[in-house]
Amino acid sequence: MLGACASVPSIELADPQALVWPSESPRVRLERVIGNRGGSRTIFERLVGHERGPIFHRPYGVAWDGDDLLVADAGSARLIRIDSRGAITESADGLFEGLIGVAACPVGIVATDSRIGRVSLFDRELHLVRHLQVGLDRPTGVTCRGRRIFVTETGHHRVVILDLAGADAQDPLVERWGRHGRGNGEFNYPTALALSRNSLLVGDTLNFQVQVLDLESGGFVGSFGNLGDSPGELPRLKDLAVDARGDVWISDAHLDQVSLFGGDGTYLLSIGRSGGEIGEFSFPAGVAAHPDGRVAVVDSLNQRLVIFRLVEAQRG
Repeated sequence: MLGACASVPSIELADPQALVWPSESPRVRLERVIGNRGGSRTIFERLVGHERGPIFHRPYGVAWDGDDLLVADAGSARLIRIDSRGAITESADGLFEGLIGVAACPVGIVATDSRIGRVSLFDRELHLVRHLQVGLDRPTGVTCRGRRIFVTETGHHRVVILDLAGADAQDPLVERWGRHGRGNGEFNYPTALALSRNSLLVGDTLNFQVQVLDLESGGFVGSFGNLGDSPGELPRLKDLAVDARGDVWISDAHLDQVSLFGGDGTYLLSIGRSGGEIGEFSFPAGVAAHPDGRVAVVDSLNQRLVIFRLVEAQRG
């Protein structure tokens, strides 16, 4: 029986402790911490005295695929799938040099490699299917709707759109939105993307804001956010996600916080502070929202995932 347990690469998803914060409304409740500094040993490890190796080395991107979590681990240069039972699947070695983003799409799992300049497609078991685009300048954030894939090309300060409607298309790149600048529809090292109904939200990192574009035309719709060191400001935006209500969760690696904004850009709350304890972050990066209300945040330098949900949604 012990041999069978050992052959299954799994982790124990243990509830760490009840934690609801901040004190005002709305608030969030911590549900799980998954990773090297947040989980307990499995039954097998306790019986044989075996310490498992690290689950994550330097995780960055995250996405939900149903109830599974997909993690882009830049440190190990692997994609990692953690299913709802805690079983782990990993991609092969040698496929990435600068793994950053991951998205679960109808066509498969899409990942970005910033160093190589490549966007690649994987199947659900994380086997490489093909490279969708090469020669991009620092592709980072990625999201999709149907067979259209949106990628931030950070080095060229724009969003590129790949269309896989043609199954045999050799070059699926069909559109480019934006250019370098500080005006509406212009970007300064964008790094993150999220979809909200008929809009595309772009994390315009060094313009310290989120820009909202029309999903069909790429035209500018609006923006929110600003530079500063106070909760709710965006000095180093890393990722964003839109939840089922249309609210926007944003990670900031300078403040070591995750902030919540209404769909209209109204600031609602911030959680976290710098540190390694429960309720603290060190370089929060990827953010992903599940339709049931769960939000997963990559706590990158603490080598873990933090999962929570909104428990009070009053707007005062």
